[in-house]
Amino acid sequence: MQGRTGKSGAARFVRYRPAPASRGALALQPAAAPVQPPGLRLVRPEDGVDAEVRAVANATVRLVAEILAGARPPHQLSLVAVPAVCRAVLHHLQARSIPASRGGRIVPPKVLSTRLQRPAPTVAETVAVVIVAGRVHALALRLEHTRGRWRCTALETTAP
Repeated sequence: MQGRTGKSGAARFVRYRPAPASRGALALQPAAAPVQPPGLRLVRPEDGVDAEVRAVANATVRLVAEILAGARPPHQLSLVAVPAVCRAVLHHLQARSIPASRGGRIVPPKVLSTRLQRPAPTVAETVAVVIVAGRVHALALRLEHTRGRWRCTALETTAP
């Protein structure tokens, strides 16, 4: 048994726990001073690297959400992920108590929002809010550029 979090290799599946009620109290402390926005940056048409990373990240998020919802077979993850992530997701799907064929219509997942950051030139991290099986879940991916393509090297989600 893996306890409260299912942890296996490059992917981590976390059980959702609702936050305690705040009873009307302010949950965040007010900021001491307003943060100055960063200066403007000139964007040139040849800056297509970020557009490429964003397209790969969005496609990977959509693919992972569809696999977790049961709308796609898990072997399709091998197109965008390293073998360790593929094995971890397959192991997680096999360990779930939900039968493979539910006998009904599978509701396709919906990606509500995504965010992308680039901590290094060959690394991109993206987070998304997705609806899988009628519930809202978080999804986080780490993409690394190796051998000329972007591959998902880590995955973390609250989806079942």
